[in-house]
Amino acid sequence: MPLKIRPDPRRPSGGYAELSAEAAALPEAEATVSVFDAFSERFLGLDGWQSDRAEFGPYEVARDGDRARLVIGPEIVNRIEEYAALKLRVNRIEAELSWPDDVVPMPGAARIGGLAVARAEPAEAAGRLTAKLTGKLTGKLPEPEAQAEGSAAEPPAETQEKRRSRLPLIGGLAALVLLTCGGALAWFLMQPPPLPVVAERPEAEPTPPDPCGPDALAGLGALPFAEGRALMSRCGARVTPQQALAALEAGADAGDADALLLFGEIYDEGANDDPVETEIGLSLTPSASKAAEYYARARAAGSTEAAQRLDRLCPELRAAPDTLSRSAAEEYCRP
Repeated sequence: MPLKIRPDPRRPSGGYAELSAEAAALPEAEATVSVFDAFSERFLGLDGWQSDRAEFGPYEVARDGDRARLVIGPEIVNRIEEYAALKLRVNRIEAELSWPDDVVPMPGAARIGGLAVARAEPAEAAGRLTAKLTGKLTGKLPEPEAQAEGSAAEPPAETQEKRRSRLPLIGGLAALVLLTCGGALAWFLMQPPPLPVVAERPEAEPTPPDPCGPDALAGLGALPFAEGRALMSRCGARVTPQQALAALEAGADAGDADALLLFGEIYDEGANDDPVETEIGLSLTPSASKAAEYYARARAAGSTEAAQRLDRLCPELRAAPDTLSRSAAEEYCRP
Protein backbone atom coordinates (compact mmCIF):
# COMPACT_ATOMS: atom_id res chain seq x y z
CA MET A 1 0.00 0.00 0.00
CA PRO A 2 1.64 3.31 -1.03
CA LEU A 3 -0.16 5.18 1.79
CA LYS A 4 -0.81 4.10 5.36
CA ILE A 5 -3.21 5.83 7.74
CA ARG A 6 -3.53 5.60 11.50
CA PRO A 7 -4.62 7.81 14.43
CA ASP A 8 -2.18 10.57 15.36
CA PRO A 9 -0.34 9.12 18.41
CA ARG A 10 -0.01 12.59 19.94
CA ARG A 11 -3.79 13.18 19.92
CA PRO A 12 -5.46 9.90 20.98
CA SER A 13 -8.85 11.56 21.70
CA GLY A 14 -9.59 11.90 17.96
CA GLY A 15 -9.79 14.50 15.20
CA TYR A 16 -6.29 13.89 13.74
CA ALA A 17 -4.72 11.18 11.58
CA GLU A 18 -1.21 10.38 10.38
CA LEU A 19 -0.54 9.56 6.72
CA SER A 20 2.76 7.85 5.88
CA ALA A 21 4.47 6.73 2.68
CA GLU A 22 7.90 5.72 1.53
CA ALA A 23 10.26 8.67 1.75
CA ALA A 24 11.33 8.24 -1.87
CA ALA A 25 7.72 8.58 -3.05
CA LEU A 26 7.16 11.79 -1.07
CA PRO A 27 10.40 13.83 -1.23
CA GLU A 28 8.78 17.27 -0.80
CA ALA A 29 8.84 19.21 2.49
CA GLU A 30 5.11 20.01 2.19
CA ALA A 31 2.14 18.16 0.71
CA THR A 32 -1.48 18.77 -0.20
CA VAL A 33 -4.25 16.18 0.29
CA SER A 34 -7.42 15.55 -1.71
CA VAL A 35 -10.17 13.08 -0.72
CA PHE A 36 -12.52 11.37 -3.21
CA ASP A 37 -15.51 9.27 -2.04
CA ALA A 38 -15.81 6.28 -4.37
CA PHE A 39 -19.44 5.63 -3.39
CA SER A 40 -20.87 9.12 -3.98
CA GLU A 41 -18.19 10.06 -6.55
CA ARG A 42 -17.59 13.45 -4.92
CA PHE A 43 -14.59 15.32 -3.53
CA LEU A 44 -14.33 16.67 0.01
CA GLY A 45 -14.10 20.47 0.17
CA LEU A 46 -14.17 23.17 2.82
CA ASP A 47 -18.00 23.35 2.64
CA GLY A 48 -18.62 19.59 2.39
CA TRP A 49 -18.70 17.09 -0.47
CA GLN A 50 -18.67 18.57 -3.97
CA SER A 51 -18.22 17.61 -7.61
CA ASP A 52 -14.99 19.59 -8.18
CA ARG A 53 -11.63 18.48 -6.83
CA ALA A 54 -10.45 20.35 -3.73
CA GLU A 55 -7.12 20.14 -1.96
CA PHE A 56 -6.33 20.65 1.73
CA GLY A 57 -3.02 21.90 3.03
CA PRO A 58 -0.20 22.34 2.54
CA TYR A 59 0.85 20.06 5.45
CA GLU A 60 4.40 19.75 6.76
CA VAL A 61 6.10 16.45 5.86
CA ALA A 62 8.36 14.88 8.51
CA ARG A 63 11.03 12.23 7.84
CA ASP A 64 11.38 9.09 9.97
CA GLY A 65 14.01 6.80 8.44
CA ASP A 66 12.65 5.46 5.19
CA ARG A 67 9.12 6.81 5.89
CA ALA A 68 7.64 10.26 5.24
CA ARG A 69 4.78 11.30 7.51
CA LEU A 70 2.24 14.13 7.69
CA VAL A 71 -0.69 14.83 10.02
CA ILE A 72 -4.17 15.90 8.83
CA GLY A 73 -6.69 17.47 11.19
CA PRO A 74 -10.43 17.81 11.90
CA GLU A 75 -11.04 19.62 8.59
CA ILE A 76 -10.81 16.13 7.02
CA VAL A 77 -11.14 13.57 9.84
CA ASN A 78 -14.39 14.98 11.29
CA ARG A 79 -16.19 14.58 7.93
CA ILE A 80 -15.37 10.97 7.06
CA GLU A 81 -17.30 7.94 8.30
CA GLU A 82 -15.57 4.71 9.27
CA TYR A 83 -15.05 2.12 6.51
CA ALA A 84 -15.76 4.72 3.81
CA ALA A 85 -14.24 3.70 0.44
CA LEU A 86 -11.91 6.55 -0.49
CA LYS A 87 -9.25 7.56 -2.97
CA LEU A 88 -6.59 9.71 -1.31
CA ARG A 89 -4.08 11.80 -3.24
CA VAL A 90 -1.00 13.20 -1.49
CA ASN A 91 1.02 15.25 -4.03
CA ARG A 92 1.71 12.62 -6.72
CA ILE A 93 0.77 9.58 -4.60
CA GLU A 94 -2.70 8.08 -5.08
CA ALA A 95 -4.13 5.24 -3.01
CA GLU A 96 -7.51 3.52 -2.69
CA LEU A 97 -8.30 2.53 0.87
CA SER A 98 -11.05 1.97 3.44
CA TRP A 99 -11.11 4.57 6.19
CA PRO A 100 -10.13 2.72 9.43
CA ASP A 101 -12.56 2.68 12.34
CA ASP A 102 -9.90 3.71 14.85
CA VAL A 103 -9.45 7.12 13.21
CA VAL A 104 -12.35 8.88 14.93
CA PRO A 105 -13.66 12.48 14.83
CA MET A 106 -12.92 15.00 17.56
CA PRO A 107 -15.57 14.62 20.31
CA GLY A 108 -18.13 17.41 20.54
CA ALA A 109 -19.45 19.37 23.56
CA ALA A 110 -22.06 17.74 25.83
CA ARG A 111 -25.59 19.10 25.70
CA ILE A 112 -27.23 20.43 28.86
CA GLY A 113 -31.02 19.96 29.20
CA GLY A 114 -33.60 21.20 31.75
CA LEU A 115 -36.30 19.43 33.74
CA ALA A 116 -39.80 21.01 33.77
CA VAL A 117 -42.11 19.98 36.65
CA ALA A 118 -45.88 20.73 36.51
CA ARG A 119 -48.43 20.17 39.29
CA ALA A 120 -52.24 20.28 39.03
CA GLU A 121 -54.22 21.94 41.82
CA PRO A 122 -56.60 19.43 43.44
CA ALA A 123 -60.25 20.02 42.52
CA GLU A 124 -61.54 19.23 46.02
CA ALA A 125 -60.41 22.58 47.51
CA ALA A 126 -62.07 24.56 44.73
CA GLY A 127 -65.21 22.44 45.10
CA ARG A 128 -65.36 23.03 48.84
CA LEU A 129 -64.90 26.79 48.40
CA THR A 130 -67.60 26.92 45.71
CA ALA A 131 -70.04 24.96 47.89
CA LYS A 132 -69.32 27.24 50.85
CA LEU A 133 -69.88 30.40 48.80
CA THR A 134 -73.02 28.98 47.18
CA GLY A 135 -74.44 28.11 50.57
CA LYS A 136 -73.96 31.70 51.75
CA LEU A 137 -75.55 33.15 48.64
CA THR A 138 -78.59 30.85 48.61
CA GLY A 139 -79.40 30.95 52.35
CA LYS A 140 -82.84 32.18 53.36
CA LEU A 141 -83.27 35.74 54.51
CA PRO A 142 -84.23 36.05 58.20
CA GLU A 143 -87.89 36.61 58.91
CA PRO A 144 -88.75 39.96 60.43
CA GLU A 145 -88.96 39.83 64.22
CA ALA A 146 -92.34 39.22 65.61
CA GLN A 147 -93.97 42.20 67.09
CA ALA A 148 -93.89 42.42 70.79
CA GLU A 149 -96.98 41.17 72.51
CA GLY A 150 -99.35 43.94 73.35
CA SER A 151 -98.08 46.41 70.70
CA ALA A 152 -100.43 47.96 68.23
CA ALA A 153 -100.78 46.04 64.96
CA GLU A 154 -99.83 47.84 61.76
CA PRO A 155 -102.25 47.94 58.97
CA PRO A 156 -101.60 45.13 56.43
CA ALA A 157 -101.09 47.52 53.50
CA GLU A 158 -98.42 49.52 55.32
CA THR A 159 -96.56 46.35 56.37
CA GLN A 160 -96.38 45.07 52.81
CA GLU A 161 -95.12 48.44 51.59
CA LYS A 162 -92.22 48.39 54.10
CA ARG A 163 -91.27 44.87 53.05
CA ARG A 164 -91.24 45.91 49.40
CA SER A 165 -89.00 48.87 50.23
CA ARG A 166 -86.38 46.52 51.75
CA LEU A 167 -86.06 44.30 48.65
CA PRO A 168 -83.67 46.63 46.64
CA LEU A 169 -81.35 46.86 49.65
CA ILE A 170 -81.29 43.10 50.12
CA GLY A 171 -80.69 42.55 46.37
CA GLY A 172 -77.78 45.05 46.37
CA LEU A 173 -76.22 43.33 49.38
CA ALA A 174 -76.61 39.94 47.72
CA ALA A 175 -74.99 41.23 44.49
CA LEU A 176 -72.13 42.73 46.52
CA VAL A 177 -71.59 39.43 48.35
CA LEU A 178 -71.71 37.56 45.03
CA LEU A 179 -69.11 39.84 43.43
CA THR A 180 -66.85 39.63 46.50
CA CYS A 181 -67.04 35.84 46.63
CA GLY A 182 -66.51 35.56 42.87
CA GLY A 183 -63.41 37.75 43.08
CA ALA A 184 -62.09 35.69 46.00
CA LEU A 185 -62.69 32.47 44.05
CA ALA A 186 -60.93 33.86 40.95
CA TRP A 187 -57.97 35.04 43.05
CA PHE A 188 -57.70 31.62 44.70
CA LEU A 189 -57.82 29.74 41.40
CA MET A 190 -55.21 32.04 39.80
CA GLN A 191 -52.58 31.43 42.49
CA PRO A 192 -49.55 29.51 41.12
CA PRO A 193 -49.01 26.01 42.53
CA PRO A 194 -46.35 25.70 45.22
CA LEU A 195 -42.90 24.84 43.91
CA PRO A 196 -41.95 21.18 44.34
CA VAL A 197 -39.28 20.37 46.86
CA VAL A 198 -36.42 18.58 45.14
CA ALA A 199 -34.14 16.59 47.41
CA GLU A 200 -30.47 17.03 46.74
CA ARG A 201 -28.80 13.89 45.46
CA PRO A 202 -25.42 12.94 46.82
CA GLU A 203 -22.62 13.28 44.30
CA ALA A 204 -21.71 9.97 42.73
CA GLU A 205 -18.16 8.78 43.03
CA PRO A 206 -16.24 9.17 39.76
CA THR A 207 -16.04 6.01 37.67
CA PRO A 208 -12.45 4.89 37.07
CA PRO A 209 -11.43 5.03 33.37
CA ASP A 210 -11.79 1.81 31.37
CA PRO A 211 -8.28 0.55 30.46
CA CYS A 212 -9.79 -1.07 27.37
CA GLY A 213 -12.02 1.86 26.38
CA PRO A 214 -11.92 3.49 22.94
CA ASP A 215 -9.71 6.37 24.10
CA ALA A 216 -7.15 4.02 25.63
CA LEU A 217 -7.04 1.72 22.59
CA ALA A 218 -6.89 4.65 20.14
CA GLY A 219 -3.38 5.43 21.38
CA LEU A 220 -2.20 1.81 21.19
CA GLY A 221 0.23 2.50 18.34
CA ALA A 222 1.92 5.29 20.30
CA LEU A 223 2.93 3.03 23.19
CA PRO A 224 6.24 1.13 23.37
CA PHE A 225 5.59 -2.28 21.84
CA ALA A 226 6.04 -4.14 25.15
CA GLU A 227 3.30 -2.02 26.76
CA GLY A 228 1.10 -2.30 23.66
CA ARG A 229 1.51 -6.10 23.62
CA ALA A 230 0.51 -6.28 27.31
CA LEU A 231 -2.57 -4.10 26.64
CA MET A 232 -3.59 -6.29 23.68
CA SER A 233 -3.24 -9.42 25.85
CA ARG A 234 -5.42 -7.83 28.55
CA CYS A 235 -8.15 -6.46 26.27
CA GLY A 236 -8.30 -9.34 23.77
CA ALA A 237 -11.19 -9.10 21.32
CA ARG A 238 -11.93 -5.49 22.28
CA VAL A 239 -8.84 -4.53 20.26
CA THR A 240 -9.60 -4.21 16.53
CA PRO A 241 -7.29 -5.77 13.92
CA GLN A 242 -6.51 -2.27 12.63
CA GLN A 243 -5.39 -1.13 16.11
CA ALA A 244 -3.22 -4.25 16.54
CA LEU A 245 -1.65 -3.75 13.10
CA ALA A 246 -0.89 -0.09 13.91
CA ALA A 247 0.87 -1.10 17.14
CA LEU A 248 2.77 -3.84 15.30
CA GLU A 249 3.88 -1.50 12.50
CA ALA A 250 5.00 1.15 15.02
CA GLY A 251 7.07 -1.45 16.88
CA ALA A 252 8.61 -2.77 13.67
CA ASP A 253 9.45 0.76 12.50
CA ALA A 254 11.17 1.33 15.85
CA GLY A 255 13.24 -1.86 15.39
CA ASP A 256 11.64 -3.75 18.31
CA ALA A 257 12.75 -7.41 18.17
CA ASP A 258 9.46 -8.77 19.57
CA ALA A 259 7.38 -6.78 17.05
CA LEU A 260 9.55 -8.02 14.14
CA LEU A 261 9.33 -11.61 15.45
CA LEU A 262 5.51 -11.40 15.68
CA PHE A 263 5.34 -10.00 12.13
CA GLY A 264 7.35 -12.99 10.92
CA GLU A 265 5.09 -15.45 12.79
CA ILE A 266 1.95 -13.97 11.22
CA TYR A 267 3.49 -14.32 7.73
CA ASP A 268 4.86 -17.81 8.59
CA GLU A 269 2.19 -20.38 7.82
CA GLY A 270 4.02 -23.02 9.88
CA ALA A 271 4.25 -20.93 13.07
CA ASN A 272 1.94 -21.44 16.03
CA ASP A 273 -1.06 -19.11 16.09
CA ASP A 274 -0.53 -16.13 18.37
CA PRO A 275 -3.43 -14.54 20.39
CA VAL A 276 -3.12 -11.52 18.10
CA GLU A 277 -4.38 -13.84 15.32
CA THR A 278 -6.79 -16.07 17.29
CA GLU A 279 -8.43 -13.50 19.60
CA ILE A 280 -8.00 -10.14 17.87
CA GLY A 281 -8.27 -11.54 14.33
CA LEU A 282 -5.24 -9.92 12.71
CA SER A 283 -4.18 -12.05 9.73
CA LEU A 284 -1.90 -11.55 6.73
CA THR A 285 -1.48 -13.56 3.53
CA PRO A 286 1.09 -16.29 4.27
CA SER A 287 4.45 -15.61 2.63
CA ALA A 288 7.61 -17.56 3.41
CA SER A 289 9.84 -14.86 1.92
CA LYS A 290 8.17 -12.12 4.01
CA ALA A 291 8.45 -14.28 7.13
CA ALA A 292 12.17 -14.77 6.44
CA GLU A 293 12.67 -11.02 6.03
CA TYR A 294 11.09 -10.21 9.40
CA TYR A 295 12.83 -13.13 11.12
CA ALA A 296 16.17 -11.83 9.80
CA ARG A 297 15.41 -8.31 11.07
CA ALA A 298 14.39 -9.68 14.48
CA ARG A 299 17.57 -11.79 14.59
CA ALA A 300 19.62 -8.68 13.87
CA ALA A 301 17.77 -6.94 16.73
CA GLY A 302 18.88 -9.70 19.13
CA SER A 303 16.04 -12.28 19.06
CA THR A 304 17.39 -15.86 19.42
CA GLU A 305 13.92 -17.29 18.81
CA ALA A 306 13.79 -15.52 15.45
CA ALA A 307 17.15 -17.06 14.54
CA GLN A 308 15.80 -20.55 15.35
CA ARG A 309 12.66 -19.98 13.30
CA LEU A 310 14.71 -18.72 10.36
CA ASP A 311 16.99 -21.81 10.50
CA ARG A 312 13.84 -23.96 10.32
CA LEU A 313 12.43 -21.97 7.40
CA CYS A 314 15.62 -21.77 5.28
CA PRO A 315 15.53 -25.34 3.86
CA GLU A 316 11.99 -24.72 2.66
CA LEU A 317 13.05 -21.49 0.96
CA ARG A 318 16.02 -23.10 -0.78
CA ALA A 319 13.83 -25.96 -2.10
CA ALA A 320 10.99 -23.70 -3.27
CA PRO A 321 10.41 -23.52 -7.01
CA ASP A 322 9.77 -19.76 -7.14
CA THR A 323 12.58 -17.27 -7.60
CA LEU A 324 11.34 -14.99 -4.78
CA SER A 325 11.78 -17.70 -2.12
CA ARG A 326 15.24 -18.73 -3.38
CA SER A 327 16.31 -15.06 -3.42
CA ALA A 328 15.09 -14.70 0.18
CA ALA A 329 17.10 -17.77 1.12
CA GLU A 330 20.26 -16.30 -0.39
CA GLU A 331 19.70 -12.97 1.36
CA TYR A 332 18.54 -14.01 4.81
CA CYS A 333 19.73 -17.58 5.39
CA ARG A 334 23.20 -18.33 6.70
CA PRO A 335 25.45 -20.45 4.48
